[in-house]
Amino acid sequence: MDTITLDCRGMKCPEPLTLLRNAVRKAEAGQIVELLSDDPVSERDVPAFCNFMKHELLRTPDAEHPHSFLVKKKNDFAPL
Repeated sequence: MDTITLDCRGMKCPEPLTLLRNAVRKAEAGQIVELLSDDPVSERDVPAFCNFMKHELLRTPDAEHPHSFLVKKKNDFAPL
C-alpha cells in the first residue's frame, strides 16, 4: 500500500481540501495520503477535516516539511 501524494502547491481554497477528500475517499483503510499545500487556509481546513471524519493527522507543516500534511485514512468498519 503506497502513500498517495497530492501536490497542490499554488492552488487556493477549496481545491487542496477537495482533492484531499477525493483521494482519501478512494484510498484503502489505513493508507496514507500526503497533501502538499502552501495555501495558509489548509492549516485550518486539513485538521478540521481529519477531526470531523475521524482520520488520523500524522503530520502538519513544520520546518523540515514546510508544506506537507500526512493523513491516515480511518478504518472503514469498526471492529465488533
